[in-house]
Amino acid sequence: MVASCNEILDNNYGDCSVEYRVKFKYDMNLKYADAFAHEVTSVTLYAFDENGKFVYQRTEQGEILKADNYSMPVEIAPGNYELVAWGGLEDQQSFSVPILQPNVSTLETLTCSMNRKHVGRIADGSAYIDAELKPLFHGHIQKQAFSRASSQKIVTINLTKNTNSVRIILQELSGNSVNPDDFIFTIDDENGLMDYKNSLIEDEPIKYFAWHKDNGTAGIDDAVKASRTANNLAIAELTVGRLVKEKNPILTIKNKVGEKVLSIPLIDYALLIKGYYNKNMDDQEYLDRQDEYNMTFFLNNGKWVSSSIIINGWKVVFNDADLK
Repeated sequence: MVASCNEILDNNYGDCSVEYRVKFKYDMNLKYADAFAHEVTSVTLYAFDENGKFVYQRTEQGEILKADNYSMPVEIAPGNYELVAWGGLEDQQSFSVPILQPNVSTLETLTCSMNRKHVGRIADGSAYIDAELKPLFHGHIQKQAFSRASSQKIVTINLTKNTNSVRIILQELSGNSVNPDDFIFTIDDENGLMDYKNSLIEDEPIKYFAWHKDNGTAGIDDAVKASRTANNLAIAELTVGRLVKEKNPILTIKNKVGEKVLSIPLIDYALLIKGYYNKNMDDQEYLDRQDEYNMTFFLNNGKWVSSSIIINGWKVVFNDADLK
């Protein structure tokens, strides 16, 4: 009879060597397709023992992540572990995590903070972001057993993307030119600090500014097409952290003299088109699967025409009750 490796009480493990590996999967998107190889540029794995103490860390990045059937080798003793993964931290340009001390640092120590500025843009020194955020990914397994029952153990960690691209288009219906520099595009939120479970930790408010602006031209009907030589589109791009249903991020557009053109609750508007994809999907799942929001607002001589907007290609028309 051949005994299993679990039955061998030998601290030296004898011939029962086992290879532990971790795969990473990113299909938390609206296509339900694994895009890990195409979108994740680096991944760091953290392992914590049954007492919640940090015991292991490994980072891999670059072309190796694009290999078919990529998995990370994990050199760890058999046991039960809690695993946390952060993706996209190779240069810690947009987000940072602390340096952990083996057998000292705990799960609660592993926070991820958005790198923000306090000087140069807001008079009172409030936190702000005015650069494009590098995509950030998170994964977590609460309890994983690494045993010696077989020669190889492969564990899969599912990732969630924590960054979103928000593209704002202002279309001037009068056909007049519109200058994107005549507008200030911002999003206010409180989502700059996350714990090991990817939950938001209480943090200071952050104001996101557009990191890119541009002009464009488009026509809607024959009357507008006649004046398509004018730049009647103002385009702004922002990147923001994870959108969480319990928060209330506000998208605001002001003109160059500080007058408010529009101000809307971003999540409420983003969820207006959830029903077109899957009305039975949980709101937070939709927000986590969707990572790009294209919103078109219509102006008439610089004033917002609030009867309709276009979100990700879907036209949303409001009645009088919606606008009250």
